[in-house]
Amino acid sequence: RVLCRADPTTIQRKFIVGYQGWFTCKGDGADLDGHDWNHWMKDSEEEHTSLRPATDLWPEMSRYPPSEQYPVPGLRLQSGNQAFLFSSCNPRTVQRHFNWMACHGIDGVFFQQSLRQCDPLNPDYNTILGWRDRVGDNVRLAAEAEGRVFSIMYDVSGIDSGRIQQVLEHDWTHLIREKCMLDSPNYLHERGKPVLCLWGFGFSKKHHDPEMIRTIVTFFRQFTPGGAYIIAGIPSHWRTGDGGSRPEPALFHLWLSLFDAILPWTVKCYDNEEGATTYADEIMRADIELLNAQNSKQQGPLGHVDYIPVVFPGSSNCNGSGEKWAFNNVRREGGCFLWRQIYNALDNGATIIYGATWDEYDEGTALMPAVERKHLLPDSPHFPLLSLDEDGYDIPSDWYMRICGLGARSLRGEINLQPQFPLEILQNY
Repeated sequence: RVLCRADPTTIQRKFIVGYQGWFTCKGDGADLDGHDWNHWMKDSEEEHTSLRPATDLWPEMSRYPPSEQYPVPGLRLQSGNQAFLFSSCNPRTVQRHFNWMACHGIDGVFFQQSLRQCDPLNPDYNTILGWRDRVGDNVRLAAEAEGRVFSIMYDVSGIDSGRIQQVLEHDWTHLIREKCMLDSPNYLHERGKPVLCLWGFGFSKKHHDPEMIRTIVTFFRQFTPGGAYIIAGIPSHWRTGDGGSRPEPALFHLWLSLFDAILPWTVKCYDNEEGATTYADEIMRADIELLNAQNSKQQGPLGHVDYIPVVFPGSSNCNGSGEKWAFNNVRREGGCFLWRQIYNALDNGATIIYGATWDEYDEGTALMPAVERKHLLPDSPHFPLLSLDEDGYDIPSDWYMRICGLGARSLRGEINLQPQFPLEILQNY
């Protein structure tokens, strides 16, 4: 197969993945005070160790050269050898991650920005800003080098509602003016406008004033040169107003009249193939039918609203959550769970797919290579670690990148979509 550069002028027919880029290691130059192993390890209260894992799923490190591996203090593999991890601060590592996307036909990323970290009132703001800008530079350069696209996804969920508007305006100005983010030829556009996602509005645990949301969207459209194509990352049951969604008619109207696309968040909304199919049949299909009906009438100022379904491989966040979440709480089932979601989305007419996520090992949703078998994991008797054979499947470390690659090819019409799990095709990938 010939590797093709992803077209940055449109989001249509694209398989986009989330990219956190939040992993640090001691010695990588991130210089985050007291956070040498951000999202990898936590301070431990146990007598036998000063650090404990903050992740369940463990990355397959044999794919990284020695220059990109950082030794984890006090942690060894079951073979007795030193355990290592990677850092998102290393530009070669980030380019490697984007190269894997290119090799599997994944079009690019929504680069995640936690709004809490973007707040100038944060006492560690300058340190965090330097770190996030450095990773952002890595993402941009990697996308340009590997022919992938990228855009920004803001997570507004972790900050007080009263700060959202000011922080968004401050950070977007910084990214455009100081980081020249939109100057990149690989920044994703749609209808001639840069793509941007605002994730976290409309959930029942937060009260976000609809007028505030309207003001924020207006800012992005007016301040951004050429305007903006804005995606709303919203609850899975946005249309019905239940299932974690805030039942507010004004919000429902906003999603349909103010945004260019909606991205209903389904991670942990269901936990097996049957649940994924039930959601697709009872919720997703009606969502898409509603949008199709509206789009055919071209109601509202935008005239067309795209639908972006979310797919994820599974989930496990026992260590990161302090055991609030169960170990392996959403089983991967050897990839059958992920493929069922991809099939359901495409079968219902989706033209864009968002994979959650490329690198988020600490919540067990990473699509990048993970350790294949239990005996290859670090020795961690007090904190459970996850390998790809946990559910009884013997699969290679890059299995989930292969599945996404097949999904991307099906999305582009390069191969026929099939409901059966494509085991033989994946084995011969």
